[in-house]
Amino acid sequence: MALRDLFVRPSSILMVLLIAGSLILAACGATPQQSAPVPTQAGAAPPPTSVPATPADARPQATGRTRLVFFGNLEPASIDVITMSGNVNERQVAAQIFETLVYMDQSQQIYPGLAREWSRSDDATTWTFKLVSGVKWHDGTPFTAQSVADYFDYIRDNPVGSGPGSLKAVIGSAKAVDETTVELTLTAPRPDLLIELADPGMGIGNAAYLKRVGADAGFNPVGTGPFKFKEWVRGSQIVLERNPEWTWGSPLFKMSGPPLIEEVVFRFSSEAQTRLAALEAGEVDFVDLLPFQDVVRVRTDPRFTVTGVLLPGMPQMNYLNTSLAPTDDINVRKAIIYATDKQGIIESVYFNMVEPAYGPLSRVFPEYEPALEQMYEYNPEKAAQLLEEAGWLPGPDGVRVKDGRRLEVTIVENKGWNDWVYVLQANLQAIGFDAKVLTTQGPSNTEAIASGKYHVPAMGDVFASASQMTRDWHSEGYGTFPSGHFLKGEDGARLDRMLKEAETEIDPEKRIEKYREIQKFIMEQALMVPIFELYFYVAHANNLKGFVVDGTGFYKYFAPAYFE
Repeated sequence: MALRDLFVRPSSILMVLLIAGSLILAACGATPQQSAPVPTQAGAAPPPTSVPATPADARPQATGRTRLVFFGNLEPASIDVITMSGNVNERQVAAQIFETLVYMDQSQQIYPGLAREWSRSDDATTWTFKLVSGVKWHDGTPFTAQSVADYFDYIRDNPVGSGPGSLKAVIGSAKAVDETTVELTLTAPRPDLLIELADPGMGIGNAAYLKRVGADAGFNPVGTGPFKFKEWVRGSQIVLERNPEWTWGSPLFKMSGPPLIEEVVFRFSSEAQTRLAALEAGEVDFVDLLPFQDVVRVRTDPRFTVTGVLLPGMPQMNYLNTSLAPTDDINVRKAIIYATDKQGIIESVYFNMVEPAYGPLSRVFPEYEPALEQMYEYNPEKAAQLLEEAGWLPGPDGVRVKDGRRLEVTIVENKGWNDWVYVLQANLQAIGFDAKVLTTQGPSNTEAIASGKYHVPAMGDVFASASQMTRDWHSEGYGTFPSGHFLKGEDGARLDRMLKEAETEIDPEKRIEKYREIQKFIMEQALMVPIFELYFYVAHANNLKGFVVDGTGFYKYFAPAYFE
């Protein structure tokens, strides 16, 4: 699970999103309460300038209740922002502990974070950030420009997670010009840098602390944010406590001074009904991934607020591993795509509350390639024909065979995220696959996908800029993304070149064309099975107010939250 997400966009696209969202919700008798987020394109990125701090609102009158319980679907494997894998559940927790240089709201405006001003060179390779002063790490040591320079140096020189890992190859040097000024020099243009830096996965990590304690930083992190790490009871909960010294918050939060909430508790269960039951029993205040079948009912309950957002990024999908037989055969990969009844999945698993996906990029992006919608239809007869052309013929038990080998594939499920995999399994079995499902969860899912041992891992990603496709598809791989398991040889080198050329393209129109070519190439090579655009429903207690949602619509910041 994945979101990044921070960005400005043409009003016409916003209207498309609002209309589409309304149609979907209207179909189930619901009313949208929040518009879909709108990622920006490179040319629409905020200009390199300072953004005046907006006056902070008066502190709200809280009720005295100061403990917030959030019930998510997966327990993180780490919550140190430098090393965590990229799992969205990790970022959700880390977003309360660490702060980013800039933030982005749901109207796609960039706000100051730890950086109060910024500028860049015309070629987008040199960026200068003026930091807020008086900041301290949670261990009491001062946060300075050297802290930020050390963070970027650490990313460049050490193995890191998928968040900062997406910048690793492009970091040239970082220099503390003075106590509050940092100059970052990149080896290639990065027109989307502010969008990337606003991702909760790009919180400024404490490199000195990480060097001192090593992997333990992932379980006892030290940030600068509004909440400090308190304890982690494995298999149960993570507890954060208010940082009483936090007075330098972003103007995005519209509130000065430390948080009103004294404790934020993150609990986890992959069982959606367990999370919902806890909310309805008053045991927790916020649940994500509300069960689709319960959205309408919960929305009519006056105790709760339900919000649905189309998350930008890579739609929910299944990778097709080209490093393994039989998915190393393009005809087999195409057969899997043709055999997948995504409309049946949408109807039977998601109650018509999501939309079909057609490629590796969500349709909310200006770079989205609409021609993909006509590339593969649901056609099991054509799928069977492709398998026969590839030499896979029906065996005595209905499973196809070739040269004495059975047509076997393993689908990897991340429990709590990929409920469609059993329909996909049935679709493949219907045309002669021996399709198995391997159920994993959290760290075991990360390990399974990174291993490259499985043919059809399920996945998705959340991000706000098309440039983030690099981490999903470049052969170098970032963090634990399985992109190193794809095309080899000239085809793989071509995809790598296309991704790098697109992410450094400053001209908006050329950039759109380059990303559309990438999407077509990925689908022509049949590297994935697009399933559906991720609509994400959450519910929270009505008296929980003030929290801020980031530009993707996924991540919540609880610094300004309070109970009314």
